[in-house]
Amino acid sequence: GVSDKYQNPRDLADVVASNFPRVNYIEKVEVAGPGFINFYLDKNWLVEEMRRVIEKAEKYGQRNVLEGKSYLLEHTSPNPQTTIMLGHLRNNFLGMAVSRILELLGAVVVKDCVLNDRGVHLCRALWGYLVFARKGGPLSKEELLGFKEVTIAQLEEAVANFDWRDLITQWDSDSSTWYIPEDLELKPDHANLIWYVLGSRAYKSFETVKADVNEILIAWEEDEKKVCDLWEMLLSWSERGYAETYARIGSVHDWVWRESEHYKQGKKIVDDGLKKGVFRKSEGALVTDLSDFGLPDTVVEKSDGTALYITQDLALTKLKMEKFPSDLYIWVVGAEQKLYFKQLFSVAEQLGFGGKSDFLHLDYALINFKGGKKMSTRRGDVVIADKVLDNLREKAESIIRNSDSLRLVGEEISEAAESIAVGAAKYSLLKYNRDKSVNFDIEESLSLEGNSGPYLQYTYARCKSVLRKGLSKSSEGNKPGLLTTQVWGNLEGGLLGIEEENLLCTFYKFPEIVDSAGRNYSPHLICNYLFDLAQKYNLFYNCCPIIEADTEELKNLRFAFTAATAQILENGLKLLGIEALEKM
Repeated sequence: GVSDKYQNPRDLADVVASNFPRVNYIEKVEVAGPGFINFYLDKNWLVEEMRRVIEKAEKYGQRNVLEGKSYLLEHTSPNPQTTIMLGHLRNNFLGMAVSRILELLGAVVVKDCVLNDRGVHLCRALWGYLVFARKGGPLSKEELLGFKEVTIAQLEEAVANFDWRDLITQWDSDSSTWYIPEDLELKPDHANLIWYVLGSRAYKSFETVKADVNEILIAWEEDEKKVCDLWEMLLSWSERGYAETYARIGSVHDWVWRESEHYKQGKKIVDDGLKKGVFRKSEGALVTDLSDFGLPDTVVEKSDGTALYITQDLALTKLKMEKFPSDLYIWVVGAEQKLYFKQLFSVAEQLGFGGKSDFLHLDYALINFKGGKKMSTRRGDVVIADKVLDNLREKAESIIRNSDSLRLVGEEISEAAESIAVGAAKYSLLKYNRDKSVNFDIEESLSLEGNSGPYLQYTYARCKSVLRKGLSKSSEGNKPGLLTTQVWGNLEGGLLGIEEENLLCTFYKFPEIVDSAGRNYSPHLICNYLFDLAQKYNLFYNCCPIIEADTEELKNLRFAFTAATAQILENGLKLLGIEALEKM
């Protein structure tokens, strides 16, 4: 309620308005109605901010609010025996965008990932390769390429009457009798998906296969050369294939942790934790005691001495903190792992690695194709990231060739189509809040009129086209948008229309949006802002003649609006990892 000192809200509003500090960006403060306070931004300040956009260029939006801060951010750690799927793209785009935003705000960000290169999952792929990739073996090349359609009966026939040790000995003596990715005309990691899916289905269906896979795991742990050689070959295929995809989407890992190099260190951590009383014995297993954190307990070592994921992740967390001392350690991992990370961080605190405030689980919701169902790698029900990007590129190229408004020729078409495809995928997966599930729609992601990456790219290209035309028609040859003091200051007499005022009242918000996106790890805030800016510019473009403006002064001012819009679009798209196309 209103204090007894004031008769009504209007009286209080009058006091607030009359005592509001005089700042250069506020023209006036007025009270309206029963007690509303209206703040009017100063037009001269807004225009000066537009000048700053143009003068600072690619540095506009940069703030050193995180200067001196360091982050270790883990993103995109797909299992190396399969391939990169659509779901991994949301992880990748989120992790890379957050990294760029934090860096623009002055932080040092090291991007790492974990190569889960050991365990039963990998041994299923090794077994699958030995059995199914044999030339003249149980499955033809065509059946391998259509691996999702292989029946249980075919699997049963394939697993009968052989010994995996005989097969690996044959492979070791003459590997040319086994298919390699080039024989199947497949990207290396796409080929690995075949062996993993078929091996996983057989492992689930037949006890004899389970026994074989466990024997392979033991042989690998005992450094049996033939098994290790096969393991290294499949991993090299994966690494080569993943590198192609990462290059395509502009992804970077500064450091790669290999589980095979540190997984044994988790055992010592568990032993030390038991001595400290952090862990306790329960039915032969070792479990946590997280009652003080309000969390359910979890097993860190099975009764047979087998380690679990959390065992290895505790070792890895300790290694991360030793090698990369940071103010914050970030894990970009799906929301289904929320409880797991709460448990991991709490145990790390109990062990004295660091406080929970040193760690952040940057979670995100599931992603599916529109109208689709949850995907399963083991069944082969996956949407391969490369194929999504290929589909987007083909559709983008078709749109360009059949559009009257897109004027590209020759190699420009294929180059632009690839940039549009990647931009469409990134924007579609970044424009939603992290906690919102996404139903990915290819047609919607490529729309030139909706809330999409191509719409922003097209708006940027439109701005650059206007500026090129203005430059060619400028008698003095000056760069459009770099205006004289007289022009910047002359804002009287209705020089600014409503469309221009709307743009001015949007430009200055960009640094604030970047700051907020960084503090909240939320790139979607930048997406929302850029879409709003593009809509306002296109309305301005359609309503306000630029090159044909009534006066030279007005033309130059409108060039400035165009130049500022282009610069902010370019800066914002760069943070999202999307190329700003000069021509479309």
